[in-house]
Amino acid sequence: MIVTVVVSAFFITILGLPYLIKVAKLKRLVDEPRDPRKIHQRSVPTIGGVIVFFTILTNGFFWLAMGDTPSPEVFTSYAILVSCLTIVFTMGLKDDLIGMTASKKLLVHLIIGGLLVTYGGFRIDGFGGLFGIEKMPEILATMFSLFVYIVVVNAWNLIDGIDGLAGGYSAIAMATFSAWFLMTGQLPEAILSLTVLGAMLGFLIFNFAPARIFLGDCGSLVLGLIGYALSTSVIQTPAALIPEALSELSRPVLAMAILAYPLVDTLRVFFLRTIRGISPFNPDQNHMHHRLMMKYKSHKKTAVFVYIYSISLVLIASSRPYLFPEVGEEWMFFGLLILSFVWFLPVLIQTRDTDKKKLKHANALTPNEKNNNGVTIAQNPHSLQL
Repeated sequence: MIVTVVVSAFFITILGLPYLIKVAKLKRLVDEPRDPRKIHQRSVPTIGGVIVFFTILTNGFFWLAMGDTPSPEVFTSYAILVSCLTIVFTMGLKDDLIGMTASKKLLVHLIIGGLLVTYGGFRIDGFGGLFGIEKMPEILATMFSLFVYIVVVNAWNLIDGIDGLAGGYSAIAMATFSAWFLMTGQLPEAILSLTVLGAMLGFLIFNFAPARIFLGDCGSLVLGLIGYALSTSVIQTPAALIPEALSELSRPVLAMAILAYPLVDTLRVFFLRTIRGISPFNPDQNHMHHRLMMKYKSHKKTAVFVYIYSISLVLIASSRPYLFPEVGEEWMFFGLLILSFVWFLPVLIQTRDTDKKKLKHANALTPNEKNNNGVTIAQNPHSLQL
C-alpha cells in the first residue's frame, strides 16, 4: 500500500499538469517577467498548486478510506484539516489571480490557525522533556501553536523563489515525515505525507529548471499548512508508539531539522529587515536562494544545495541515538540550530559585495520605481503573506 499511495499520487500529478499548463497559458494565468529584479525571465503559469490540492483530496483521502476505520478523534482532526486546506487553497488562488491585501490574509491565517489548534488538535502541547518542558498550560500551548503555524506557513511560502526549490524541499520533508509515521504506526499521517511526496515528485518533473509551472500561493500555502500539521504530529507522537530503536530520538529536534531551511531563511531576512529599519514583510532580494543564485548563477545548483542541506540536517538529527548517544537533547537542539545558520555563512561572505551593490541600487530607486519594480522578487507574484 505504501508504494501504491506514492505511485498513484505521482501519476495523478504528471497526468494532470500538462492540461493545467495549457489552460493557464490560454487564460494568461502566468507570471510575466516584467520586474527586472525577478530571477526568472520567461512567462510561466503560477497555479501549480491546483493539481497539488486536487491530488491531496483525491489520492490521500481515497487511501484513507481504504484503510481501517479511523477513531472519532482522528476523523474529526482530518475533517478540520480538509476544511482548513480548502480555505487556504482558495485564499492562495485568489492571491495568485487578483491579489489580496496583507491584512485580509493575516485574518484568514488567524482563523485557520485557530481552527487547527483548537478543534483540529494540531497543537504543540509540550516538547517531550526538551528544556524540561513536558506539557505547557493550555492557553500558552494554544498561543504558541498559533504563532508557529503562521511562521511555518509563511516561511514555506517565501522559499518558493526559484525553479525546483520549494517542490524539492517539500519532497524531502514529506519523505522524512513518511518514514517517521510508518515506523511509529501512524497510518493516516503516513498516507497524507506519502500522497504529498508522490505529488511533489510528479510536480518536480515540470518544475525543476527550467520550470514549466510554479506552485503559486495556492500550492505553497497548502504545503506549509500540511507541514505544520505533520510537524505537530511528530512532536506529539505518543511514547507508546515509538519503537525502541527510536526511543532516544528527540521529536522536537527532528521537527526542527525538517523545517530548518524555511525557518532559517525567514528568520534571517526578517531580522535583517528589522535592523535596517524597514518592515520585516517588505520584499527584497536577500533570501538565501537569492544569495545562492549570486554564487552559482544556476537554478539547479541552488536547488541541489538546499536539498543537500535539508537532507544532512535530518540525518544528523536522526543519528543521535547511534552516533551521539551521550549528547543531551538541549545540546543537540542548539548544535543543530547553530549549524543550520552557519552552513550558509561561506555563501553569505562570498556574495556580500554583490548583495551590497544590489541593496545600494534598490535604495537609489525613486518611491514610484520601488512600487513598480519592487513588489515581486520571486517566482510567486504574491509571495508576501503578512
